[in-house]
Amino acid sequence: MVARWPVHPRPAPLESLSSWVSRLAALYGMRVEELLDDRNLDLDGAAVPYDLDFDPPETLLVALAERTGHDLGRLWAMTLIGWSPWLFDWPFHPQVDQQQPMFDTYVRANSVLLAPGEAGDSVVAARKRWYGPWRGANWGGRVCPVCAPERGTALVWRLPLLVGCGEHGCYLEHHGKVGLARMAGEPITPRPVPEPLATMERHTHATLTTGRVELPGRSVHAGVWFRLLRSLLDEVSLALTTRHAQARATLETVWAATGLPERGGINGWRPYEHLEREVQESLLLAAATALQLAADDTITACGRLASAIQPARDQYVYDGDRPGWPDDAWREAVSRTEAAMITARTDRAVAWQLLAYLTVGCRTLARFEEQRGYLFGAGIPAGYLPSAGELGRTDLL
Repeated sequence: MVARWPVHPRPAPLESLSSWVSRLAALYGMRVEELLDDRNLDLDGAAVPYDLDFDPPETLLVALAERTGHDLGRLWAMTLIGWSPWLFDWPFHPQVDQQQPMFDTYVRANSVLLAPGEAGDSVVAARKRWYGPWRGANWGGRVCPVCAPERGTALVWRLPLLVGCGEHGCYLEHHGKVGLARMAGEPITPRPVPEPLATMERHTHATLTTGRVELPGRSVHAGVWFRLLRSLLDEVSLALTTRHAQARATLETVWAATGLPERGGINGWRPYEHLEREVQESLLLAAATALQLAADDTITACGRLASAIQPARDQYVYDGDRPGWPDDAWREAVSRTEAAMITARTDRAVAWQLLAYLTVGCRTLARFEEQRGYLFGAGIPAGYLPSAGELGRTDLL
């Protein structure tokens, strides 16, 4: 029997494994290395990795699940490997010949603003190795001033995916700044993330917590949203001068709305993961602006995923065929019938013909008398209206 640890707090939503283990160790007054050594965990010879959030050995996660009572799947979701294939594509360390196909599949095959193929065929590893989408640029060391330190650090805060806390809508701050302020007893005023970036951050947070997000065009799965966002970041980073007229006009409109230099100030194209953090933040704002402009119908997206980010267009619906005979014929028939009713009030012969016409389809005597009563109620004298026998309708039941 494996003894369960007496104290094991529940992981916070989206918390990383390293953050949760650090909180566990702090409760016992231990360092993480001490908590995870052979005296506390039987790892069957498996080494504890330096980066717990990347791809920890399954033996470690199983041991933690047994000693804390938490579900193994929940612990997997606290690691980067646990978000494959939703957020990441496998493998994490693509070989040289795998980098370009992975980039083309994840990024360029999911066009958003631009028409399919309009982004071109850039060589992703022209300068240095590309480790895959959202990998390479480490935004670690950021915490939410509202969440910290009780709720730990979210896994995605170390990725160039969010600039703020999706739950509280404020910018993430460096953990050193927050820690020093708390030690000095000085409050930190959260800085709200402005629109339209805040809306895009809420989309990403909803995707991370529910697995889906409601966009102006339709609801999409998490795997679609992350690829849509990554493709959009690539499109706004492209050189405007090499695009076709419509694509160039679209990108010009987006960057003009941001108030920032086009392409975030970069000169030569590089994948998003290889850019400096300031440029990445500019591209995130441009992507959020593009989403807003598409939703407002200010720009028209032409990519394969365009229908997700803009409201559905009004579609022509066939009005249907007109009646086989014109309205004038109906009005003429009504007028003639009314004229016949007026004449029948003073002309016995017309009254007989009108009754014979109205009762030609009657199959019962009761139905015949209903029609006869209708004409009588319309002002035709009863003496002008013959009986069924007088009309020769001996077939009535």
